[in-house]
Amino acid sequence: MLLTTVFLIFTIFCLYCIYDCLKPKYFPPGPTWLPIIGCLVTFKRLQFKHGFAHLAVKELEKSYGPILGLKLGWQKVVIISTYDLVKEALLRDEFNGRPESFFFKVRSFGKKKGVLFTEGRTWSQCRRFTMRHLRTFGFGQSMMTTRLTKEVEYLVENLRKQCKHGPVQMDIAFDVAVINALWAMLTGNRFEYDDEKSTEILESVHTSFRIADTMGGLLSHMPFLRFIAPKLCNYDETMRILKKQWKFIDDEIVKHELDLTDKEQPRDLIEAFLMEIASRKENNPDEVFDRENLVILCLDLLLAGTQTTSDMLAITVLFLSLNPQWVKILQEELDKQTGRTRAPTIEDSSSLPMVEAFLAEAQRYLIMAPFGVPHKTTADVEFNGYRIPKKTLILYDFVSVNNDPVYWDHPEEFRPQRFLDENGQFRQNNSNIPFGLGKRRCLGELLARSTYFLYFVYFIYYFDIDISPEHGVPDPNGYDSFTISPKPFYLKLSMRSDIK
Repeated sequence: MLLTTVFLIFTIFCLYCIYDCLKPKYFPPGPTWLPIIGCLVTFKRLQFKHGFAHLAVKELEKSYGPILGLKLGWQKVVIISTYDLVKEALLRDEFNGRPESFFFKVRSFGKKKGVLFTEGRTWSQCRRFTMRHLRTFGFGQSMMTTRLTKEVEYLVENLRKQCKHGPVQMDIAFDVAVINALWAMLTGNRFEYDDEKSTEILESVHTSFRIADTMGGLLSHMPFLRFIAPKLCNYDETMRILKKQWKFIDDEIVKHELDLTDKEQPRDLIEAFLMEIASRKENNPDEVFDRENLVILCLDLLLAGTQTTSDMLAITVLFLSLNPQWVKILQEELDKQTGRTRAPTIEDSSSLPMVEAFLAEAQRYLIMAPFGVPHKTTADVEFNGYRIPKKTLILYDFVSVNNDPVYWDHPEEFRPQRFLDENGQFRQNNSNIPFGLGKRRCLGELLARSTYFLYFVYFIYYFDIDISPEHGVPDPNGYDSFTISPKPFYLKLSMRSDIK
């Protein structure tokens, strides 16, 4: 009897292994799948070889083509490359879902909450509410520009103080200024540059981006590992960081709850959401407008709205330090516009074509978010001759988009001039899509663009930069994680002496 039971279990396991290795019919090509792990070992080997996940994908695409089919642990993954295919997929509703794997669930209490990793009714209602009230609190309006200008003045003053004491750590130099641009609309408050609480939460934001990749990491590939090797799969660290972030946001919500009155107009997004919860509580309970959703909405905006913009500013400055010839070119154009008698403004952008072209080319050339935010198929999809099953994780290879030779002449070269017309004026290129396309286009795009431009022009208006001899040349290769975030680097900043 025992032998029969063992034989039966062994047979079932063997049949499962065979089934687990079978690819769905017409699934995109990719490496051979092994039981349970899929082609995870192959992918990780290439990632280790090249140092970055997007370079591993690039090598696989050479063998299997622009639509790559993988199985990483338990997850089926399809990676789409080239501008035409990425654009087509981004504009199709069937590709607009969000992943349901373990990592993306655990961050929102095991539920579909927030605005970043939700879909359907929850996503549409949450996004609509968020955009409507953010506009009320200045998003996309003159109030936002005024706040950004005031915040960048604080940034310059802080950098001025720091540079008096030696080289400045630039990979985190913009963090507080960037979070304040958003935090004022969320909470009605801002952080001081020496605030321990802001330092702690910003460190947790950086860590949360580094311990997971765009696919959710080992926690999503093989979630059972959290019971076997919680440290290996970063489960312990993930939960530590999440609990810290949940508490940080919850504490802010508690403050608002204690101060909430029967006022007609909310002062910030948290207050608006609490008032919406209260108005629905008695007569129309709604799972979209509950306290948990408010926590995750704030977490989504905090993570997506601060890390990416801060990192983009940092890696742009890092690039300038390695290519100092661009500093003088940009400063000359800026000085001509301002006359060195006033600080630059957002309104100056149309009169600074080379600065605009430089920033557009930086977003194309510098790799910061190689796969963007992960998507998921909401139904079985026929795409370019392949059949992609429902609930497949979809990644877009934006590195291939930004280097597609069909749309970019010599894409391997850094050439801001490609964004200038024959009259030397800035012209946008529709093939440059740093904020995505379609329904899931980044909702904070306007704030991100404004912050990126204004903080950058203020920085080069007020400061000259040099490599710090004691710290050496910055490493242009960042950390390979959810984004390519810069490694710590220091620069010597000096106030430009001709400011009037």
